[in-house]
Amino acid sequence: MMMHRELYFDISSAQSGGSLYRILREGAIVYAYNHSTYDDNRDELKVFDTDYPSFEAFWEALTANKEWFYLHPLFVHPEQRAFVTRALQTANWAVHPDPKWQQSHQRQWKKVLEEAPKGYYNPG
Repeated sequence: MMMHRELYFDISSAQSGGSLYRILREGAIVYAYNHSTYDDNRDELKVFDTDYPSFEAFWEALTANKEWFYLHPLFVHPEQRAFVTRALQTANWAVHPDPKWQQSHQRQWKKVLEEAPKGYYNPG
């Protein structure tokens, strides 16, 4: 059976990151997260595939990291941009006291949430 795969969320850091895809699989929508971790002490990369029944379930797992907003976003699907924007309004940016660090991450979120061109990560 042909699966339609659409990038839904993409985020990274030096130690971890991944791409969440919305997939039509056997007539049902699932969210497949292809993600990895990197241990620079061991120079070890581990890759994982985790399925979520909904974006909400993925979001709960992502935000278990209390500093999720300091990860580096690369793409947020237009359907979730308003939701993520609201979530960022409650972020405690002061957990890192350096204003330049805060502003750098805030600019990246703004870029991904407001300026990302349609179809950029979903060509053809």
